[in-house]
Amino acid sequence: MNSHGANRHSRVIIDLEALRHNYRYLKEAAGGNRLIAVIKADAYGHGALEVAAALEDADAFAVAAVGEAVALRKAGISQKIIVMGGFVRAGELRACIEHSLDPVLHHQFHLDCLHDVADLGDLEVWLKIDTGMGRLGFPQSRAREIVDTLTRLDTLGSLRFMTHLAYADAAENVFTELQLDQVKSLGLDEYEWGIANSAGILGWPETHRIWARAGIALYGADPMSDRKQAQRELRPAMTLKSLVLAVNPHRKGDSIGYGNTFTCPDDMTIAVVATGYADGYPRHKVDTATVEIHGKPCDLVGRVSMDMITVDVSHLSDVSVDDEVTLFGAAPDVNDLADCSQTIAYEILCNVGAHARREYIG
Repeated sequence: MNSHGANRHSRVIIDLEALRHNYRYLKEAAGGNRLIAVIKADAYGHGALEVAAALEDADAFAVAAVGEAVALRKAGISQKIIVMGGFVRAGELRACIEHSLDPVLHHQFHLDCLHDVADLGDLEVWLKIDTGMGRLGFPQSRAREIVDTLTRLDTLGSLRFMTHLAYADAAENVFTELQLDQVKSLGLDEYEWGIANSAGILGWPETHRIWARAGIALYGADPMSDRKQAQRELRPAMTLKSLVLAVNPHRKGDSIGYGNTFTCPDDMTIAVVATGYADGYPRHKVDTATVEIHGKPCDLVGRVSMDMITVDVSHLSDVSVDDEVTLFGAAPDVNDLADCSQTIAYEILCNVGAHARREYIG
């Protein structure tokens, strides 16, 4: 458990059964192909070790860095682990060999390191081709040359391919089609590919190959920009809860919070909730955000503070100190909160999961 939030009121409840449900649903949505559960960044704030242990039937896991993968191995996780950022020094390549990790090769440095190792121990690798994301990956023009080079390494194990979709969250766009055309033009269909990310799984059946990667959708957040494709199938795995610190009456004309950004238009009842940006709750532009108290939505008013937010409970008659507050989960939805704060669900889940204390169910 993360130690930061151990003594604070905010807590996140991680529903492991929801994660298992989402994994099964996404694997079926990917055509039954092998599904990689992406658990980088401490499983998007959900706890990488706990998530990996819960997904005991997962075909593989993926992380960003070698250190993340080694920690999983030392904790007893035995499935294939793909290191999507590759290795950044020769010692990390040795760790990949020692712990049977699959590094992603995306830079000439990786090829040079492989040539310098006498025995690669049947290391399995993934060759990343940049088809338009513009971050990691070899140019398409080098694909065949690199394949020829790697296949001459006698102690190298399986070679697989991947690319990353840049714009798949929009269900209809030309760019994803162009990326797929570029993959086809390589003529490397004899190799196993991993193309689909969460959005590809749900919105682009053409991207379904032998492997697919489930990231944000695994945690129950809809990756599609229209929010319609999976909204009834994905279950939120993280719920952020806190409690009421105070309930105060305010007169018409009273201001609430820093900067006097909210002025009561009428007499109001305002509840102070023990959550703030120190708990990972977004501070930026949350004017239209809501929380849930007694099963009813309540609007945020005023600015988000370090440890507190203020909400309008004028429509509720029985709010008291220590009452439970749901900040996001099944309702309100984390995507809705992300929209209000001009960010994405990924950022909120990572921030909240890193700051609030976690409790696991299921």
